[in-house]
Amino acid sequence: MHTPTGEMLVLGPESAFQFKLIPLNPFEVTGVGVEVSDIDKTLEQLHSTPEFGIRPLMESDIRSLLEAIGTPDLMKPKIDQIIRREPISPLEIESSRASHLLSGPVLTRPELGSLGPRTLELQGMLEQSATRLFRQRYPMRSGMYF
Repeated sequence: MHTPTGEMLVLGPESAFQFKLIPLNPFEVTGVGVEVSDIDKTLEQLHSTPEFGIRPLMESDIRSLLEAIGTPDLMKPKIDQIIRREPISPLEIESSRASHLLSGPVLTRPELGSLGPRTLELQGMLEQSATRLFRQRYPMRSGMYF
């Protein structure tokens, strides 16, 4: 899950990682992160979302999606079916014989603090640490961003 302001939350099976990233250019970022080992109920609910990964799409998938455009009652089940498929590894892409690949899902929120008090607290600490790190490493750029 990510926000437009550079916050990121990555969920794993045992823990989660919360990051604050500051862009340096379109291809590089700097920032800080922390492992969140005590996953609370709010973050536990996020585990119900489909696993991130690469899913092969066949021509029939594309055709059925195109036919369902403009009809939400048809489109939603088709997208759900694709997203619920087991992701494949990058090594399996060639053997899948898929004509297209879908990656994701990546969830976006306006800000992560609304997930809960612990996430909000970490968000503030990461913001301060990332800003401090950015100013130490790139003192001549600080004026452009802050």
